[in-house]
Amino acid sequence: MSNVYHDYFKQTVLTIPDTFIDIKTGDQHTVLPELKEEIAYHSENNTLNHLLFSALHHYFLKAQTSQQEGTNIVLTELQEIKRMLAAGSFQERRVTTSIEKPPVSKEMDILEIEDLLEAFGG
Repeated sequence: MSNVYHDYFKQTVLTIPDTFIDIKTGDQHTVLPELKEEIAYHSENNTLNHLLFSALHHYFLKAQTSQQEGTNIVLTELQEIKRMLAAGSFQERRVTTSIEKPPVSKEMDILEIEDLLEAFGG
């Protein structure tokens, strides 16, 4: 059975069904009692529209935020590797191979790493 919630001035009116369809996945979900309680609380406190827009903002921008967090984790790890290299935590090991490798600069600039990652879609 549906319940109708509205703010004090009836600027925001929301009808809550028993089930809803997730628009991103197409899955059908039951409306949780906790969700109904939260909507009722915000309806009584005249903040129903803020609840709705906060939820929508989080729902639509969650994927972008998690992608940015992933990029930040990679950059943090690269900075840690740079710090360890600069501190001399790694010992250089000689590996004898038939192919001579070109010398690698021991100094790395984090901006160069960021530019490289951006150039290849990272």
